[in-house]
Amino acid sequence: MSRKTKRQKAKKTKLLQSDKARSFKTNIDSKKGLPSLKEAEEYIKKHNLKVINPLSDFGFKRLLASERNKDILIHLLNAFISYDTGVITDITYLPTELLGIQKEDKYVRFDLFCKNQDGDRFIVEMQNGPNKHYANRLRVYTSLATIQNLEHGDEKYEHVPRVYSFNIMSVNLLEFKGRGRFFWSIYPKDDDNEIFSKNNVYYFVELSKFAAQLESLDMRDERNRCLYMFTRVVYMPEQEFETLTPMQQRFYEECQITNFTDMEKQGYVKSLMEHEDVQEMVECEREDAHQEGFKKGLEQGLLQGREEGREEGREEKTRQLALNMLVERLNPTIVAKITGMTEDEVLDLMVYG
Repeated sequence: MSRKTKRQKAKKTKLLQSDKARSFKTNIDSKKGLPSLKEAEEYIKKHNLKVINPLSDFGFKRLLASERNKDILIHLLNAFISYDTGVITDITYLPTELLGIQKEDKYVRFDLFCKNQDGDRFIVEMQNGPNKHYANRLRVYTSLATIQNLEHGDEKYEHVPRVYSFNIMSVNLLEFKGRGRFFWSIYPKDDDNEIFSKNNVYYFVELSKFAAQLESLDMRDERNRCLYMFTRVVYMPEQEFETLTPMQQRFYEECQITNFTDMEKQGYVKSLMEHEDVQEMVECEREDAHQEGFKKGLEQGLLQGREEGREEGREEKTRQLALNMLVERLNPTIVAKITGMTEDEVLDLMVYG
């Protein structure tokens, strides 16, 4: 690639990243629409794609946020939280965007929002990137979901809906750092550590801790069976299919690209193409960082300054790009591969920013 071409791409990168992570994704989306079915199928064949990642945004929505697969979501919720909610027999999907009470109030957008047969609400989130204020965000989510579903005229607050927040975490929460458990239930409690209420409960599943303990876990436990599919389906050999439970087999089949509709194939390939755009932009960012560092060194008039400035510029650009990708929910392993950082460095970013 010529130096002129690299400069042109670096300039294009600056324009695309003018508003950091949010405009980063928006500009990619506007740049490239859905590929044709033929293009999608050729791409899938060329890259030998067979299974989607259930932790990706596309995989999460296909598996848990579609009417066709609500039995998978019901099974997952029952496995983890039915001891608080009672057995869920049916769910209805609700709009994922809630407006504030007044026009100028903040609105929120859930990954998944539904209610069960009793009217209880469930917010289900897949968190793949770092968020220093994740607990605060969940408080806002559950509060707004509660307020907007109050019955008019209920002055005695007799019919306040119960709202449960279930969070599947690819990134570990700082609040649970150093503790080995991978599933947490958070309740309001009194001074005697007695549960004050079960009407708003937060549940967290930390997948990396689960994966680290996988060899020692009892796979007869339905919770472990569920999480096993989330963490292992991408690497699962076909011959293992016969050893799975019926619900695990349902999960496995829904991850198989051969079962996609034409539109799903096109949408999935589009998401992969966006990742390729990210990789191209990383290359431009690295070159841009190199140029900025070199300039800084020349201004200092010292070879040492040039080398240090170049390295500093490259590291800061790489760090910011990694943060942007984590905000956009790219898997930390993918972020490490694209940016050239180690996975430990990416994990540190997820915790400390």
